Amino acid sequence: MADTFTYYQEVAKAIPVVVGGILAIGGGIVGHLVTHHLTGKREWDKFRRERLESLVKSLYAHEQWLLTKHNTLIFRNEDHDTPSPLDEARMLQALHFPELLEELSALQQAQIPILQFINDQRIARMANQETWMKAWNAEPFNEAYRNYLLTVGVVTTKCRNMLNGSTRKMGL
Repeated sequence: MADTFTYYQEVAKAIPVVVGGILAIGGGIVGHLVTHHLTGKREWDKFRRERLESLVKSLYAHEQWLLTKHNTLIFRNEDHDTPSPLDEARMLQALHFPELLEELSALQQAQIPILQFINDQRIARMANQETWMKAWNAEPFNEAYRNYLLTVGVVTTKCRNMLNGSTRKMGL
């Protein structure tokens, strides 16, 4: 019976060590899983933030593209065949931000009067430059461009709100 008593004493001494080892291994696994989850979320948020920044950057490039097209076609009387940066914004929206579909569609609609004005003025200038110069009125362009800039502001504000929402979730 003395041997049995010693055996149970040794088992009783080993139980805290075994339980501690199991807890350490379990804690390590849980810690690794939590760290992996948080790292994956942080990387996803970083990726999304970079895409939002690229989308807004393409919107500002499109503003410049419209002004360059205006000046090149109308005043320099040269061709302007540079692709629109709005195509990149549309691609980013389609791939990553379906929630921006309505705002980007509104932006596409807002550019139509600007492009129409540019084309009409180019045709009028090519037909008769003297008559075109006498009839020149920039107000339709200015009005359409103001509306366009307001629409860009709406898209940019929504992007900023989306960005702020993701950084708040990250604790930044």
